Amino acid sequence: MKKQLFLILLTVSVIAKAQDKTDAKETKNQKQTTEVSIKKRHSISVDVLAGLIFPAFNPRYEYILNKYSAIGSDLNINFDNENGSEILETFSISPFYRQYFFSKEDYGAKGFYGEGFVKFYTYEADTSFLFDDAANINTEDYFETAIGIGIGWKWVSNSGFLIDINGGLGRNLGFADDPDERDFTGKFGVNFGWQF
Repeated sequence: MKKQLFLILLTVSVIAKAQDKTDAKETKNQKQTTEVSIKKRHSISVDVLAGLIFPAFNPRYEYILNKYSAIGSDLNINFDNENGSEILETFSISPFYRQYFFSKEDYGAKGFYGEGFVKFYTYEADTSFLFDDAANINTEDYFETAIGIGIGWKWVSNSGFLIDINGGLGRNLGFADDPDERDFTGKFGVNFGWQF
């Protein structure tokens, strides 16, 4: 048993160490891209669409695991509780895992990507009793969880400035006790930020 545990720990440490090294088959440009992606592993950005279209604040943090993948989380705070509250969530947090493609010459933890995410969010819904009279309308808060997928494209300049266009669709798991239960939730944005 001790030998098996030792072999497992040895294998994990070798794999972890190998992620920080450049591949011997890479070209000079690919090696430089890998080294930059190792040095610049953190990115912070803000969704400008959320701020312009809705009065909402939507920051994102992303940690780059290697030039092919990253993990991170989106946060969304909707300040408009009157208009569109039945469509948009009032608060959400959405952790994600991204897999980048085209990680060749000019790419490295940037370019086209696919992601899987889990979204935890709250929203408000109005329920009316008997008639659609203002006196008979009751507003309730609901909590929901969704699992989804998305795609996007991220551009990163040599200085670290980034633009990220993304969209996704998630299937609700049915935790909300809403009589007008939602089946799906969306995720989209145009993020501007910095990779450092």
